[in-house]
Amino acid sequence: MPGWWHARRRAAAGPRDPETAVREALVAALDQDLERAQTLLTSLLRADSSELQLYLALAHLFRQRGEIGRAIHLHQNLLLRRDATPELRFEAMLGLADDFRAGGFLRRAMAAYEEALRERPDHPRALRALVSLFVDAREPRKALPLARRLARAEGSEPRAIEARLWSQVAELERLEGHGDAARKALRRALRRDPRCARAWVALGEVEFERGRPKRALAAWQRVPELDRRAGARVYPHIGAAFAAAGRRDAFEPWLRSLLEAQPDDLEVRIALARALEARGAAEEAVLELRNALEREPHALVAHVVLGRLLHAEGRSAEAAKAHEELLAVLEQRGDLVRDVDADEAFA
Repeated sequence: MPGWWHARRRAAAGPRDPETAVREALVAALDQDLERAQTLLTSLLRADSSELQLYLALAHLFRQRGEIGRAIHLHQNLLLRRDATPELRFEAMLGLADDFRAGGFLRRAMAAYEEALRERPDHPRALRALVSLFVDAREPRKALPLARRLARAEGSEPRAIEARLWSQVAELERLEGHGDAARKALRRALRRDPRCARAWVALGEVEFERGRPKRALAAWQRVPELDRRAGARVYPHIGAAFAAAGRRDAFEPWLRSLLEAQPDDLEVRIALARALEARGAAEEAVLELRNALEREPHALVAHVVLGRLLHAEGRSAEAAKAHEELLAVLEQRGDLVRDVDADEAFA
């Protein structure tokens, strides 16, 4: 067989020198050539199965490629190896927990991280993962002590994350109809972090449901002061609270005061346009939306609101133009959209 053919087969199989193979596998993984990295590691382990660190690397590659079953199997085998060091066993334990989480086996992932924490109670990675899992599972009370441990382990201040967790507790209590318990949880949240916008949003909701629109309004008005990005969540609620408190006419001036402070705040301008439309000042609303789009031409929400408003006002030619501008923005963003979807947006 020609020499060039032997050389080609050797290149395809990968380098024979282990150190070179490991370096090439690392480079391949960094280049996202996971198949090549996997092939190199597999060939090394066939030659020498005692290199347990390579099994960890291979299991990680399996998980990255979505081969969760193979990653789980590999980590479980490592945990059974008598020649595994305590450090390697712990890494395999964490890897197994990561596999379960990536595969959507949330309860098994929780149990695996808890097992890891029994060995190393202050391990930041395991604590962080378990806090996140309890939040995803809507069990924030279980996450609270872990968040404190994580803060101690990292030398950080736990108040902000505790406030967010107590806010989630309150939201769950409110959904179950436990208004008093929700309010108590929110008081705890705001004692820990008075600047927690999420807690003020939830407090406004609790107060409004208790028939206290003035207290709800005071809570919701704190939100854009603390975080303008969260303002969009409360502007409709604030309008309703002004109306319920007998101060409907105060809503627009309040929005304008926010715009004076920050003229480029897109969400406030859209909220103002909607308020103007609601009281029949359609032309003023159109002007506000056009002003918003001059400042931010790619603002999808402003395009949609403008298109709907023009359609509702019977201004067909202008609505069609707004429709075309929306489609152009979507095309520039690379979003896949059918014309029928855009039509429905203006319906």
